[in-house]
Amino acid sequence: MPSVEFGVKTGQGGYSFEDLRKVWSASEELGYDSAWLYDHFLALGNRTDPCLEAWTTLSALAAMTKRIKIGTMTTCTSYRQPSLLAKMGATVDVISHGRLILGIGAGWYEDEYHAYGYEFPDPRTRVRQLKEALIVIEKLWIEDRSTFEGDFYSLRDAACLPKPVQKPRPRILVGISKGTRTMPYLASRYADGFNTPNSSLQECGKILEAAEKYRKDYGKTPDAQTKSLQAFVLIGENQSELDETVEKAAKKRGQSAAEYRKQATEHGFILGQPDEIVGVLRKFIEAGFNSFLLVFINDTEIRPLETFRDKVAPQLR
Repeated sequence: MPSVEFGVKTGQGGYSFEDLRKVWSASEELGYDSAWLYDHFLALGNRTDPCLEAWTTLSALAAMTKRIKIGTMTTCTSYRQPSLLAKMGATVDVISHGRLILGIGAGWYEDEYHAYGYEFPDPRTRVRQLKEALIVIEKLWIEDRSTFEGDFYSLRDAACLPKPVQKPRPRILVGISKGTRTMPYLASRYADGFNTPNSSLQECGKILEAAEKYRKDYGKTPDAQTKSLQAFVLIGENQSELDETVEKAAKKRGQSAAEYRKQATEHGFILGQPDEIVGVLRKFIEAGFNSFLLVFINDTEIRPLETFRDKVAPQLR
């Protein structure tokens, strides 16, 4: 079985900085490969919950961790000029001593755009903006001085100093939520792979197929491409613990356990004891995925991270 990486993703919605620091510290201590935030100004699920801004929070967590790779999945191109994002990314890579992975995407949350006064372009325009952003960021990270003239962004003899610690640059992953043509092309041509939250193995297979085609077109080796799945996981070491975890998650959302199970299943969440989780994730590995961003339900608790590390990960690596 190919080498597989496991990361932990925590949304900021409803959580304090201390909540996030606790989970990230545990993720590092437990040997996970990476830890991630999401890039939203409004909490997903409940807009009245507090929600820390991603990149300033990432910078603080970078200074509080030592080994684990770190990133934001997925940074929205529209919220920051790519020249500014390149500068921010280089700074976080320096602070973390070379541990940044840039997750970046075209943006999707229309209500958030409008709430914060951003124009919400049509999908084609947002994808074109993402393409230019990828070009701008790489130029600033690699070149001593950068000049660029695009339809949306430009550079004039710009320097980005200090450069990122990682050479030639930090890894870049493109977030793919829909579509199987343009986004895999961008991920293969201008980045180092992709991450998708698609839960359907059939839909994921189409993305993998497209990414593989473009990988070959651009002469990249198979091991150069990160193929990452964002997986929502609810795990219990035994049936009693699983039932208790479901009850807790349901209560938090004002639902019955049966309602929560049904809704979670419909949304592609992976619920089960360790062997059940192994069975589901193994199918994605066999399809071609080599990385998983795990969103644990009740995700400020450490127990699920321990159970997955001890009972699931060893069977998949």
